[in-house]
Amino acid sequence: MHYRASERHPKSDSLMEESSIELTTMKTREAASPPKVVVVGGTGHGKSSVINTVMGEDKCAVGVTWAVDKTITSEVQEVDFTGQDGRIIFIDTPSLKTLQSNARFQNLYKNGFQAIVIVYSIKAFTQSRPSVLELVNNLFGDGLKDYALVVLTFEDYLEDATLQEFLNTNKELKDFLQKTGVEAVTMCNTAEKNSPKATEQRDSFFSHLDVILKRNVSPLSKKTPKISVRRVLCIAGVVFTVVIVISIVIHFSV
Repeated sequence: MHYRASERHPKSDSLMEESSIELTTMKTREAASPPKVVVVGGTGHGKSSVINTVMGEDKCAVGVTWAVDKTITSEVQEVDFTGQDGRIIFIDTPSLKTLQSNARFQNLYKNGFQAIVIVYSIKAFTQSRPSVLELVNNLFGDGLKDYALVVLTFEDYLEDATLQEFLNTNKELKDFLQKTGVEAVTMCNTAEKNSPKATEQRDSFFSHLDVILKRNVSPLSKKTPKISVRRVLCIAGVVFTVVIVISIVIHFSV
């Protein structure tokens, strides 16, 4: 049934209210800074390829490296992406081992990330210690539980095996996922950008990422460690004692 402009209808009022709420939400999202999603992983695991795949175009330089600690990405790079739900800033990173001393990364970390994408290769390659997951744990700690998503690259290397079968052969990764509760998705790096396979991968990735972004109103940021009052008093007490002892020694030695 059609209603003229002068007529009122309960359902139309409800729809108008919903539209108003959606419009306000959209304006709020547009006014806010776009979420920052940092992409980390081992050398040669396919971090840049993951960003290119989910964006549907080549924005990050990629290459093939078999050498341990030889990286294609040498600098932190921010990549602006605009999708159906708005803007996202993807942050491509160099080797995990360099991030603790990387000034630009540390500055971004202080401002905060809304999500962490951990790229982990299914393909066999030369590994070094500490492992990718150990480095990720050292970098983000407890924040992984609510902010992280694992992307397992080189899905084609699974061949006829299932993801669960692969996890059963990789105790470290399996234990990491169980301990943190982080979910994992697979991705084939060689899929054509506009193929049904690539579209399916993007949909799966953004579906998982959207859950994380909606869950985390506040970003995960690196705060300057705070010294407790108790610790300050303890240190002050030690210093005071040392001063008294030195004073006594000087007094009796004169």
